[in-house]
Amino acid sequence: MATVGDRQPLVVRSDGGEQVPFIGSLRASAAETGEAFEVIEYVGPATPPPHVHRDHDEAFWILEGSFRFILGRETAKAPKRALVFVARGTRHGFSVEPGSRALLFTIPAGLAGFFRELGAGLAAGKSGTEIRAALAGKYDSHPDSAEPWVAAGCLGQASPRFRVR
Repeated sequence: MATVGDRQPLVVRSDGGEQVPFIGSLRASAAETGEAFEVIEYVGPATPPPHVHRDHDEAFWILEGSFRFILGRETAKAPKRALVFVARGTRHGFSVEPGSRALLFTIPAGLAGFFRELGAGLAAGKSGTEIRAALAGKYDSHPDSAEPWVAAGCLGQASPRFRVR
């Protein structure tokens, strides 16, 4: 089989991947992609308050339902089949309608450990706030609560700083 560096072709079947409680399924890991990227199929119900990644970009492909993202100080609704790109250094978070799903791509790889620890902590009964405080900065996830987080609406300020097309 042809390979490039440490990477080999990969097929992940619909029931494949590592289950991560309260998050979803790690569909492609750093080890499987030569640390180029990771893919998580997000099903929730955990949702993140505003935070920043300094060294990672994220892209969300909405598979089902609808997400509402905070991007900087603004909000954007992302319905089924929308693509949301979050460049490193961008303050972001999201809320979801029940039953929503998305593919989350992290580039380069390196955030799966955060999701594993978050899911395990939530499964053990810890609060999301407590877990995120303990993990702050460990996986390039830096909390940013400069504005109140309102999960139902992800309220932000209205001054356009991203493109919608």
